[in-house]
Amino acid sequence: MKRLISLVLVLAMIAGLTAGVSTATAATTTTLVLTVGKVNYTLNGAAKVGDQAPEITSSRTFVPIRVVSEAFGADVNYDPATKTVAVLLGATSFEFIIGQKSVKINGDAALMDAAAYISKAGRTLIPIRFVSEKSGLNVAWNATARTVTVNSKAPVTGTIKIGLVTDVGGRGDQSFNDSALRGLEIWAAQKSFVKGGGYAAMTDAAYKQSLADNAPDLSSRGIAPIPGITPIVLESKEQTDYVPNLTKLAEDEGCKLIIAVGFMLSDATYQIAKEHPQTKFMLIDAQPSDPTTFAPLPTLPNLVCFLFKEEQCGYLVGAIAGMATKANKIGFIGGIAVPAVQRYEAGFMAGIKTTNPTAYGTAGKNVADVYAGSFGDQPHGKLIAQTMIAQKCDILFHAAGATGNGMFEALKEAGGPDKGLWGIGCDVDMGKNPNLYPAGTLTCAIKHVDFATYASVKSIIYGTFTPGVVTLSLRNGGVGWAQDNVAKVLSAAQIAKINTLRQDIIDGKITPPEDPKAVPTWTAPTGF
Repeated sequence: MKRLISLVLVLAMIAGLTAGVSTATAATTTTLVLTVGKVNYTLNGAAKVGDQAPEITSSRTFVPIRVVSEAFGADVNYDPATKTVAVLLGATSFEFIIGQKSVKINGDAALMDAAAYISKAGRTLIPIRFVSEKSGLNVAWNATARTVTVNSKAPVTGTIKIGLVTDVGGRGDQSFNDSALRGLEIWAAQKSFVKGGGYAAMTDAAYKQSLADNAPDLSSRGIAPIPGITPIVLESKEQTDYVPNLTKLAEDEGCKLIIAVGFMLSDATYQIAKEHPQTKFMLIDAQPSDPTTFAPLPTLPNLVCFLFKEEQCGYLVGAIAGMATKANKIGFIGGIAVPAVQRYEAGFMAGIKTTNPTAYGTAGKNVADVYAGSFGDQPHGKLIAQTMIAQKCDILFHAAGATGNGMFEALKEAGGPDKGLWGIGCDVDMGKNPNLYPAGTLTCAIKHVDFATYASVKSIIYGTFTPGVVTLSLRNGGVGWAQDNVAKVLSAAQIAKINTLRQDIIDGKITPPEDPKAVPTWTAPTGF
């Protein structure tokens, strides 16, 4: 199967900013001017030549998606088998099928008045007014000149307060919360947190290093500082802190956007967002649901929810673990059994089942699988890891936030790689963190909470915020796996197989299970 179309339009992240890292404001808008019937066009006043001219069909103007994507900074992939176009613009996801008027905007069904189609030249043409306006752009048609002009909106200027409420793991978990903080404080505001409170200006060199260390796979996404951003962060020590923290940011601080980090904040975020309709909210890792039926609650016009395909990156590190283990004994340490962690677990188990059925065992019973019941209990995480090591597990994977830091501590004390013991981290590349155990980190299942947070901040600045649900995956750069020490353990042929598995997921040939209970009956691909 050919690769699914994945048009990851990061217009809101790039419009009005240079590709380099600088705190200076560049052009306020990006302007694209196309002429019907002509391949020549202009971008910010510069003459360009494309390979497909815009067309008028059924009184609607259609333009080649390739030109639009290049103008505003996008990745484009096309799969004629599915004929599906996916757009991610700041906090807006957009999916439509070529030839059909039905469309989904952040998961909500809508109807276009014209469908995208494939031209005779084999190019994908989109209804520019619908796509652009739903993506927060301005569109103007000149009937005399037969030109269509697309402008990004001028960004909001001045000081903008962006709030963030951590989960109980808090700042310093070196995982999930720190990733969200990086997206706001470092990537958006270019500020370094000062221990004890406050911020210091971050140098351009330090900013670039953060991108290099944490997002080498996002180098084409146009991540750059946003002038005027003031982060206001409140840490939650207990679950009872969620509502007062969110309320304080909305009422006392007057934040334009409030970021709620984690599934545990779902109910509180929905409640406070409903009570404060003039404030925008971003919820990470959850979609609010009815506590009785578990059905999703109605979409609020001021709430966007970012979800991730953790089962995909979990699957890849599980496949690596299956290849790396010498004892055929592997362990999984979970924090709290929330959906995101269970998706990690399901993917991890399926990956082991794919590359090492012996290590997986009958219905996965050969894999040590323990939940700590907390995201902030490092000593408990260490104790669980020590028990697994005593049971001869030589590869351990944690999806447990700060609790998982104890796993690395246990591995180090037990001798680490010198004794054939390796750890696998999650959420961020923990192999780059000198405070953990880089020498004993085999790989990490990465999900870019930092990128999602940054994208939401940009959506506020450029007016592209859209409510609903955005799901990030391998296809659009939302998840992945870290190289770390894999090349020291696996052969080049084995690494090639991991990359094949990755591409097969992108192509839809492999669909890792999301529920751990589904893994025993899930059919693993062969040949790996």
